[in-house]
Amino acid sequence: MKNKLNPPPRFQLAMTPTPLEVFSLSPAPKSGIEIFIKRDDLTGSELTGNKIRKLEFILYDAINRQADTLITCGGIQSNHCRAAAALAARVGLDCELIVKGTKPAIPDGNLLLSTLFGAKIKYITDAEYEKNIGGILAKHASALQKRNKNPYVIPEGASNTLGIWGYFLAGIELKQQLDKAGIDTDYLVCAVGSGGTYAGLYLAARYLNWTVKIHGIAVCRNSAYFIDRIGRLLKLFIAENEIDLDVDPAEILIFDNYIGPGYAKISVNEANIIKGVAKNAGIILDPAYTSKAMLGLFDQIIHGQIREKSNVVFIHTGGLISLFPYRRKLFGP
Repeated sequence: MKNKLNPPPRFQLAMTPTPLEVFSLSPAPKSGIEIFIKRDDLTGSELTGNKIRKLEFILYDAINRQADTLITCGGIQSNHCRAAAALAARVGLDCELIVKGTKPAIPDGNLLLSTLFGAKIKYITDAEYEKNIGGILAKHASALQKRNKNPYVIPEGASNTLGIWGYFLAGIELKQQLDKAGIDTDYLVCAVGSGGTYAGLYLAARYLNWTVKIHGIAVCRNSAYFIDRIGRLLKLFIAENEIDLDVDPAEILIFDNYIGPGYAKISVNEANIIKGVAKNAGIILDPAYTSKAMLGLFDQIIHGQIREKSNVVFIHTGGLISLFPYRRKLFGP
């Protein structure tokens, strides 16, 4: 372990520590691979999922800066946007969301909850989002400032050097649970959509001298994008917090061959694993993140990218609420 941590202040909003459970399913039972699941889908109700760990720090900073409006972005079924809208409603802030997608006739899933929480929602195309979401957020904030508002911009997935603290501490929490249970873990597997969760887990492993391999399953964009983004986030975090840790880009393991038809889009593969895990393990995966990550985990076990007789922890990042708009994809013609 390196020097003592000094995390920034936060509001403790997530229901933590989240459970660590044995996962009963395996694509190769004779491999001797044990799978455990870290239930970060159980961090709360309105605030369910992994994003609340990051938003605890970000909300504190926003209030400390006397912000009156939270601005953030994501997909039309974004867990992050829903959690940000819920937090804003709780503390009396306005919330404005910029989401990629077409406005539906009737909101459903996370979008329904974000609307109920009173968030103002602006819809843009996927192309606009991918080309310049940072610029769009900044322009939106500037327009609010001209109206004498004090907006606070939260980046995609709350994945900045402040939000990373959430999963740095989550990684330490997980290691403590594993040590208490006497489990030596060889791999962590998580979905990667904006890079902050992976970055935090990586920092925890380096800080604890934990020789665990972290397999990130990209749910959008390619491996090169995420390796670069996560590497830059890590270096900025270490510099800002003056923590004595080294970053080795070769250790950032991102796999981009499980994106399927695209971000938050599912094929028969995702549909089948969602239904199979629900029926046989009583656990709900979501269309955007955990279904793709579980497909990746199972495929890597089958093809030997996860070695036999090893222990794996799958990070369940949540997303149950986003499942409801996918009824037809799961059960339709």
